Amino acid sequence: MNEAVSIQKDSSDVFWSSPENLKNRCDAALSEAKSIMAKLKSADEAQSDARVLALYNELFLALDKEGSLSSLVFNTHPDESLRDAARLCQQEISSFLTHLGLDGDLYKSLSGVDTSKLDVQAKRFVDHLLRDFRRSGVDKDEQTRKRLFELDQELVRLGQEFQKNVRTDVRSIEIDDVAELKGLPEDFIKSHPPNEDGKIVITTDYPDFFPFQTYAPNSMLRAELYRRFMQRGYPANKEVLKQVLKLRSEKAQLLGFSTWADYNAQDKMVGNAQVVDDFIRDLVGMVRERSDSDIAELLKRKQKDDPQAKEIQVWDRFYYAGKVREEDYGFDARTVRPYFAYHRVKKGILDLYSELFGVSFRQLSDEPVWHESVEAWELSQDGEVLGVFYLDMHPRAGKYKHAAMFSVQTGLSGEGVSRAPMASLVCNFPDPADGDGHALMEHNQVVTFFHEFGHLVHQMLARGSTWATLAGINVEWDFVEAPSQLLEEWAYDPQVLQRFAHHYETNEPIPVDLVKKLKKAKDFGKGMHVMRQIFYTAYSFYLHHRDPDGIDLEKFSDEIYRDFSPYPSVEGGHIYANFGHLMGYSSMYYTYQWSLVIAKDLFTRFEAEGLLNPEVAKAYRDAILVPGGSKDARQLVEDFLGRSYNLEAYGAWLKE
Repeated sequence: MNEAVSIQKDSSDVFWSSPENLKNRCDAALSEAKSIMAKLKSADEAQSDARVLALYNELFLALDKEGSLSSLVFNTHPDESLRDAARLCQQEISSFLTHLGLDGDLYKSLSGVDTSKLDVQAKRFVDHLLRDFRRSGVDKDEQTRKRLFELDQELVRLGQEFQKNVRTDVRSIEIDDVAELKGLPEDFIKSHPPNEDGKIVITTDYPDFFPFQTYAPNSMLRAELYRRFMQRGYPANKEVLKQVLKLRSEKAQLLGFSTWADYNAQDKMVGNAQVVDDFIRDLVGMVRERSDSDIAELLKRKQKDDPQAKEIQVWDRFYYAGKVREEDYGFDARTVRPYFAYHRVKKGILDLYSELFGVSFRQLSDEPVWHESVEAWELSQDGEVLGVFYLDMHPRAGKYKHAAMFSVQTGLSGEGVSRAPMASLVCNFPDPADGDGHALMEHNQVVTFFHEFGHLVHQMLARGSTWATLAGINVEWDFVEAPSQLLEEWAYDPQVLQRFAHHYETNEPIPVDLVKKLKKAKDFGKGMHVMRQIFYTAYSFYLHHRDPDGIDLEKFSDEIYRDFSPYPSVEGGHIYANFGHLMGYSSMYYTYQWSLVIAKDLFTRFEAEGLLNPEVAKAYRDAILVPGGSKDARQLVEDFLGRSYNLEAYGAWLKE
């Protein structure tokens, strides 16, 4: 295969082959970056503007792969010693980048570039770098810069600690009688036999947690498992989060912002925190009535089982939503699971995305991976190998617990430049190696697969620039979810699903009527689902938009539950200890609904011209995916739609 798209030429040089090799690779990348930095700061000879920009580009590319790989290994590798080595590499690269952003000599060298003579992309590269320098605090006095550096290093360390505390804290409940599993899918029951003590163990890992919450009839057991789920990371992460909030606030104020939420919004589509605040309030106004109606309908159904019930608890939501869908809409989620065997779903998604975006996929049997369940794949377009990606799709001890795309290498293209993109998809879907080998998926897991693979395809195709910080998914953070949310729509289309959703026993394709029922039933509960997202949005935003010294995390949680949650707060639960987005997204969980507004508008063109229309798909690929961060997100959308985006499609979707 093309050498440029392999992790390494020699298997002995695999990044994750040993802690020593990982450290050597990390040190070599840092050494190269420091050498380039020295050239930029050299006063031995005058450097042309073109030379300065080329060196800056080389500087960011020098750390791109090793920095990304260290994050991937830290979150996925089964060997704790390698995860620890990756954690240290992340810290060292972060330290270097913080030094870079605070280096006045570097800022001066970049400020001296005459942007009037540059093309549009080179000027954007310079403008964004200068903005980022200022956001780092390069123009502050020496004492302030020193403190900003200390803050960044401690925030990296604390963020890693928070993530590790959640990732390694797997809790469980024990069940004495298999009768308590009545109602759960048969394959789930078979894969959970009693242990040597006669106990059936159900863990807080996703493949256990969500089916149990959805199908288990015993509300006390659902409640117990949910409380354990909400206790992950506690009490350790309570103190970690308190420190993070204080340090973020201090950093924001040193940089001239009143709160972290203000600082964090500046370089996003929203521009400032007030826009986020207004957006949250507008959403509540649009959604609250429908959410209340959904909850009332769930409560009415719950009261058939428990006439004394006064409210819907969070551990009731999936179970009673399923009951309402089954009884009022004629849809039972268990009836679609036999059509979603993991391997068929994977193949179906690869085939669909191949058709939509004009690419080909080929599995690589000889590419080194970090666990036996991980697969390596090659992506090609028009006969040209573009890059390599990895599928790490099943749970294991010590692994990242959610679903995400991890960048491995940013792809570049342009005159005289070609660099292969690389990425990894990390999920926690049922494992064919367990049970009978079919690994039947819930439809919502299929939707997640569509979504996350959308991120991966975006990363792999976003090669629309020669500049490191403008390629890949270097778009505004509050736009990055839109392309993936758009692709969820295909997971509800009968024509698409019938291609791969075949019954694991009979091989019959999923009936069109069943897909129509699924689609109609999914619209029930939309209000309470969106309200739940607004709750998380408000939690992350307001937690960062006030003085952290005055925050009592328990009281704050109760306040946000009261004002925004469709469900009561969870006694004994500690959301702040395991809400992982508080580290990466921090105050920006709003981006999921902000991006969804855009995704719903983007979909209007596919609705009008055909979900499988090759011309529309190509236009979307070329206008939205390929450019990466080479244009503002608003411009990307306008290039595809021929107009600015608006709320109309999102509003219509809420009313469906």
